[in-house]
Amino acid sequence: MMNSNLDQRVMTAGVVGAVGLFGLFFYLMSRRQRKEYQHVATISKLFLHPVKSLAGFEVQEGHVTNRGFMSNGIYDRSFMVVDEDHRFVTAGFVPKMVLIQTGFSKDGKHLVLRANGQPDMNVSLDQEPKDPIHSKVLGVSVTGIDCGDDVAKWLSVILEGSYRLIYYSEQLPGKKMREKKHFGQFVKGDEVSLFQNHTQFTMLSEASVADLNTRLEEQVTVKNFRPTIYVKDCSAFAEDFWKYIKIGNDAELHFVCFCTRCRATTVSRETGTITSEEPLKTMKEYRQCYDFAEGRAGYASRAIFSVMLNTETVGVIRVGDPVYAVLQFQEHIQR
Repeated sequence: MMNSNLDQRVMTAGVVGAVGLFGLFFYLMSRRQRKEYQHVATISKLFLHPVKSLAGFEVQEGHVTNRGFMSNGIYDRSFMVVDEDHRFVTAGFVPKMVLIQTGFSKDGKHLVLRANGQPDMNVSLDQEPKDPIHSKVLGVSVTGIDCGDDVAKWLSVILEGSYRLIYYSEQLPGKKMREKKHFGQFVKGDEVSLFQNHTQFTMLSEASVADLNTRLEEQVTVKNFRPTIYVKDCSAFAEDFWKYIKIGNDAELHFVCFCTRCRATTVSRETGTITSEEPLKTMKEYRQCYDFAEGRAGYASRAIFSVMLNTETVGVIRVGDPVYAVLQFQEHIQR
């Protein structure tokens, strides 16, 4: 009888010990996986650019979704201008695009395009899924809905060519970022964007723009870089070191890669012309990625300025929200 009780006590102690070990194991694993966030900045401005390469505008809040930034029911870069051969068009090659202003109608049912000397053009945000147009953005296939002849004629007059506007519908597949050469290796799983060049979001800091301006004769603004999220209360290029980013209570983003810059940054937002190589020339002097190992050839010798992000957890973000980050070490950036 005594041996039986002893055996039961030994067995019970063994079970308790095993449970304790499993508990410790899972606790340590959860600690390892937990993101250690620290406060790093504050949202200064949020920008929505409904049409790729046309002027965007500030919004006070929006949604972080699995297809990018959305405000007032419309996704960032959910419209795109294409030429008669359905090739995507950007301000780097058609600089006048930056002079076309975008906004919403009072009833919220139309995207409004405005340009000097032309009547406003209203484009329905409830496009029927017809007349799909297949195009590519930097080699990756995209599909959009043709927005009709009226807006096509309007754009063609202003841009002095033959152009059409296409629109992303949620019934269509998004752009599969993994298909992009060099870039795809940085993407998690089946992440998609719309008509952005690469990721769903770009983030830039006020301090980074200010630092660049100390090196330029003619000042630039955040509009030259068209980020989604503009932050303050951090040092210049601090955003380079944020691996995971949490904004407000729920929304989380993760770093994908740096944003390489092109001649679109040299377009004057006032005149719609390119009269200088700046700020691109100066950025190349001190903002290049020199470590081409481990698949970084996608950066080549291009200037990098701002970071490219994708959604980790959906949520709402607002101007004034605190920004938290999990830090990462970047040793390959020339500064």
